[in-house]
Formats: sequence, structure tokens, C-alpha cells
Amino acid sequence: MKPMVVGAAVGLVLAYLVGYNTIYARQRGQAQVIRQQIVQEQKDQRVQQETATVLQQLERYHAQLPQEPDPSWLVHEAMAASQQAGVDIASIQQDNPQVGKQFTRLAITLQFRATYHQLGAFLDRLERSGSFIRVDQLGVGTSKGESKKPSVQLTLSTIYVPSALTSDVAALAEKPQLQRNGYSE
Repeated sequence: MKPMVVGAAVGLVLAYLVGYNTIYARQRGQAQVIRQQIVQEQKDQRVQQETATVLQQLERYHAQLPQEPDPSWLVHEAMAASQQAGVDIASIQQDNPQVGKQFTRLAITLQFRATYHQLGAFLDRLERSGSFIRVDQLGVGTSKGESKKPSVQLTLSTIYVPSALTSDVAALAEKPQLQRNGYSE
């Protein structure tokens, strides 16, 4: 009987080893691969969320800029702010757009007479307009003639960024999603 028990024990040990290596170890390896895929998918989702947040911020900033490389947008914004502040603009000179690689600088020079209070209100209106407008130069002269208001020369600028730049960034953000899902362009 002992050889039969020893044979049965050896058979059980062999069956356990074969079963462990063929079934359990393979399942364990597949479970490890699935865990790694889950971790990678979670990382990809975090990156996509962060990219979407950055793109939303970029779109908000882009909305504060002119849609065309034309200084008339800046003239319109300055006129609206001057009317709200009670400033009568005497002259407006549009500078030639300065084209760069990624953006175009637009500038105008305004000349007007205003009290210091009106000038402050005008600059405040420009600041609160929700548009990206920069004061490049500000010159205040002395009061002359009947008007007791000082003369002001003010140079304002903004930039035009083509929307293609924004859509290129958006396209780059979408490519990993397409490739991960098994699609390609």
C-alpha cells in the first residue's frame, strides 16, 4: 500500500505544480497586466483633465484678444472706455501692426485733455474692460489756454494671436486619446 500512497502523493504534487503553473500563475500574470493598464489609464485621464483645464484657460485668454490683426478693435475698445470715463479724445493714430512669428502687436496713440480724475477713470475702464490692453506710454502735459485740463498722450497696445495656434494645441491634446483607443489618423 505504501507505493500506492507514495504514487498518489507524487501525482497530487505533480497535479498541483502543473495546475499552479498553467492556471494560477497565468491568471496572476494577467491580473498584474490589468492592474498596470488601470494605473496607466488613470494617469492618462489625469493628463487629459489637466490638458482640458489648460485649454479652457487658453480659450479664456484668447477671448480677451482681438479676432483680427486690425488696430480698429483697439480703437473701438479705447473709445468705449473713454465714453464711459467722460473723456473726449482729440485724435487717434493707429500704428502699423508689428508682425512676429507667433503674434501681431497692435498699437494706437491717443491724444486728449482730461482731469487727473478722468484719466484715472479712463485707465480703470481699460483695466476692467475684460480685454488685454496694455498702456505702453503715458505722457501728461501742462494745462494751456481756456481748458484747465492737462493734455494727455497715451499709447495703448494689444496682441493678435491667430486661432490656428490654439487649434493646433487642441489637436495635439486629442491625439493621445485617439491612439490609445486604437484609432489612428
